[in-house]
Amino acid sequence: MQIKRIVILLLLMLSSVQGFSQNGKVVLSGVIMADNGQPAEGVSVALKGTNYAALTNANGEYEITAEPGNYTLVVNYVGYKSKQTKINLQSNQTAPKITIEEDMAALDEVQVTGKSKIERVKEQPFNIAAIDLKKTYNSSADLNQVLGTTTGVRIRETGGMGSDFKFSLNGFSGNQVKFFMDGIPIDSYGSSFTLNNIPVNMAERIEVYKGVVPVELGSDALGGAVNIITNQSVKRYIDASYSFGSFNTHRVAVNTRFTGKNGLVANVNAFGNYTDNSYKITATTSNPDGTFNPEREYKHFHDGYKSGAIMAEVGVKGKKYADYLLIGMMASANKKEIQTGSTMQRVVGEAFNDSKAFVPSLKFKKDSLFTKDLSVNFIASYNVVQSRSVDTSSYRYQWDGSRTPSVVSNSGGELNDEKTIYVYDDNSFQANTNFKYDLNDRQYFAFNYSVNTLKRKEDDEVREITKPGSPVVNKNILGLSYNLAAFDRKLSVIAFGKKYFLNTSMNVLEYINGKNVYTPLKSSFDDIGYGAALAYFVTSELQLKTSYEHAYRLPTGDEMLGDGLNLRPAPTLKPEASDNFNAGLSYKKALEDHSFGVQGNFIYRDAKDFIRIQTQGFQSIYQNEYSVRVTGFDASLHYGYKNWLTVEVNATHQKTIDTNKFDPPGSNIINYNNGSQLANVPIFYANASVGLNFRKLRTSDDNLSINLFTNYIDEYYLVSTKNGTPDSRKTIPEQLTQNIAASYAFQNGKYNIGIECNNVADTKVYDYFKVQKPGRSFAVKLRYFLN
Repeated sequence: MQIKRIVILLLLMLSSVQGFSQNGKVVLSGVIMADNGQPAEGVSVALKGTNYAALTNANGEYEITAEPGNYTLVVNYVGYKSKQTKINLQSNQTAPKITIEEDMAALDEVQVTGKSKIERVKEQPFNIAAIDLKKTYNSSADLNQVLGTTTGVRIRETGGMGSDFKFSLNGFSGNQVKFFMDGIPIDSYGSSFTLNNIPVNMAERIEVYKGVVPVELGSDALGGAVNIITNQSVKRYIDASYSFGSFNTHRVAVNTRFTGKNGLVANVNAFGNYTDNSYKITATTSNPDGTFNPEREYKHFHDGYKSGAIMAEVGVKGKKYADYLLIGMMASANKKEIQTGSTMQRVVGEAFNDSKAFVPSLKFKKDSLFTKDLSVNFIASYNVVQSRSVDTSSYRYQWDGSRTPSVVSNSGGELNDEKTIYVYDDNSFQANTNFKYDLNDRQYFAFNYSVNTLKRKEDDEVREITKPGSPVVNKNILGLSYNLAAFDRKLSVIAFGKKYFLNTSMNVLEYINGKNVYTPLKSSFDDIGYGAALAYFVTSELQLKTSYEHAYRLPTGDEMLGDGLNLRPAPTLKPEASDNFNAGLSYKKALEDHSFGVQGNFIYRDAKDFIRIQTQGFQSIYQNEYSVRVTGFDASLHYGYKNWLTVEVNATHQKTIDTNKFDPPGSNIINYNNGSQLANVPIFYANASVGLNFRKLRTSDDNLSINLFTNYIDEYYLVSTKNGTPDSRKTIPEQLTQNIAASYAFQNGKYNIGIECNNVADTKVYDYFKVQKPGRSFAVKLRYFLN
């Protein structure tokens, strides 16, 4: 009841913002150009003596929202001469175009202004990686594939496009890592809108938080978070692309924005994906007498995937009652054929799942709320997701596509003991409210309240037994942080606390007196988390970071309720807790022609009631591991020469150890796997890339980019390593793959073509439970960009 009152109070406060707003604001926009005639990105533009400031985007454009008045517009950028211009700001207006001149004498000076968004993000006290997606816009990759090249990140997939995946970050995976788009959680959007089907053109950059997560995200992340930042700085543009490639794969995407002079804003993003996933694998088939035939190549024959989504927003910005107010809508759908169970031992020929989602949303931001030092940011969405899991075939398939009637039972499906058409509707409401209060220009408080309520309606169109009632999972998180910048901003400190609440209500199937009976089960949880993060610039080039947190991660609805097909329900799952420690350093040096960068991080995780997925027959289930310890390190190296050569290398080594003394926990049975590496978790992996960039090859406005990538994964284990090294049948083998991509852009990026080849050597690539992934593939992407 108290939580509901808080929500009502916050909504009342938001609804009264217009009446209490005293000072109307106007928008100043403009363009900054370099003296070579190109747009200047990442330039700091500010109104002197105020906190009103902005950074220019890739087109040199900026927007500043401020009260009317007379100002001095100050333009700063490292390596260029500063410029100041008098501005009489009385209404929405466009400033004259400003050209900045290179200043060679200033290249070695220490300056805080003029850094790009990526650089500013990386310098926060958190252990964070920032990925600039503009470099990948001509690639046919999805967000998962881009993230897979990041230090400390592994994307665990069960196949090709659209397959189930687990995102692993420094030893933590799945829902222990939370995902956001512009601060909105996307884990409630269903399978039709996930990282493995979102095209890279939808976003400007990705922020990957390793360990401590800002309270502003309102997250119960245990091991980190991924925040996808869409491009909000360009005023008007159209970005359309189409790609086609191996395995009959097609992708289409259209992104556009319109901003009017009266403050009207409209955004539309749409994409579609289709593939047969008809790649070849190496497997064996069985005979009726129980013997197995020699291994040979087979082609996936029931692994098709299609998905589509459209996201639209309309609203206003720069108004006296709101810096921005946007009402949005997302509609998406997908269908995924299923080729195997959790392992390749069960071949599936007819089962599939599909999903539809409709998500209305609201975004609101207002600075100077009641007082100039208080600001509010409110984001809310209501998610309506309908999913089906269909498993009604009594046939048993082989890898050659042949089938025979089941010799076990005609009442069972391919994956379940009983035929099923499991239909479940998930209705969830999620809201995230942030208040920020500036004590002065060096310190502020931030308060966050987030709520996520999931209610599921379940039905089975085949089984006689239907689950009664509607399961409910309620989460509420309160967060408070104190932020300090001291010693000329060399030192940054963040201290925070969180309060977690979880309440669940569901029915559990039990076998009582020879009958299947559903009994009610309710549970609740609340506890406190806390932590701190610190960063210090020893010199202008060397920064040290450290952070610690005691965090909780609350189980999700999917983990507890299952999907009726591959994933079994686990209604008794408990929240997991972890003490996380990070320490690291970064060094960067920029010379006239060369740039260097080094980053290194040490990680330590001590988790209790660790949630991880396990196989159970041909299906999977989430279970609590009582105690797990993760230790490791990651490092990255960067070298750049002028604007045409970049070299990146990163590596991660981590051990994920079972520290349970007894199995099951609480018993007196000795756990003989104590001290062993957890099965099915990579230990060492690395990435390397070389990028070449050639400008003005044929015309004065064209650009050719060539990129080479390589990925290495050391051998890791399918079973425990406690009792010696397993044989090759019980390991996932060492893997080394190479990709190559080239893109050509002309007419200042208006027309683009990209060509790429993945897994050039056609290496056998394996992942989750040794499921084989696609081999060599090719893709071509055509892209049109206009602004």
